[in-house]
Amino acid sequence: MRPKSAAELRKAWTGARFYTGRPSNHPHDQINLRLARALGWLERAEQETRKDPPDADAAFMFYWIAFDALSSQLGNVSSDDQRRQYFRRMVVFADAKSVIYGAVWSVLRDDIGNILENRYVFQPFWDNRNDPSKARDWNRKFDDTREQVEQALRETRTSDVLIELFWRLNTLRNQLFHGGAKWKGSKNRPQVEPGAKIMATLVPHFIDVMIRHPDGGWGAPRYPVVQEIGPQSGWTGSE
Repeated sequence: MRPKSAAELRKAWTGARFYTGRPSNHPHDQINLRLARALGWLERAEQETRKDPPDADAAFMFYWIAFDALSSQLGNVSSDDQRRQYFRRMVVFADAKSVIYGAVWSVLRDDIGNILENRYVFQPFWDNRNDPSKARDWNRKFDDTREQVEQALRETRTSDVLIELFWRLNTLRNQLFHGGAKWKGSKNRPQVEPGAKIMATLVPHFIDVMIRHPDGGWGAPRYPVVQEIGPQSGWTGSE
């Protein structure tokens, strides 16, 4: 199943029963705010993928921002734990589990394999390189986690695959967002190009699941809208 475009997803969202396009202090304010933000960044990411040639660096960063809009939450839980919770919640729904697993197993299998085989998006590699006293067994961990993901794929443990995959992609995200890579640099093409394709496939599926399951317990966004006058709400229809 191909991922829907931002335009298709926006149409589905604005036609959904929980959508409200005006300030309302609505019970679904938080999910509406998440979707409004994520769809805006998804649209921006699609512009980068339509370029000739596509700008994989920019696309990956915009897709990641869209993903953060969907998954980040208020609280003291680490980003890694937030992603774990998000993916485990995502695959609770049978329709979501089958679609996402299908994308992981068929469409993205080679790209995911490339990410898992790439030590430059494995954080312990960098921990050891920057301080040899740390992560001395990174090679063993690298091989072990790759085998664990292969087993999770065979056993259709979709959330476990996503958790490990996005842990690797988060290292790529850090490299790009914190100036650790050159724009369109030849050194990081083996990471950036499959990473952008993975995000372009999965992020629209995540949005689609949340539109179809607005009461899935997605939590409060980390940065809600603050109204200076009147009651506070997570969704104003114009943010």
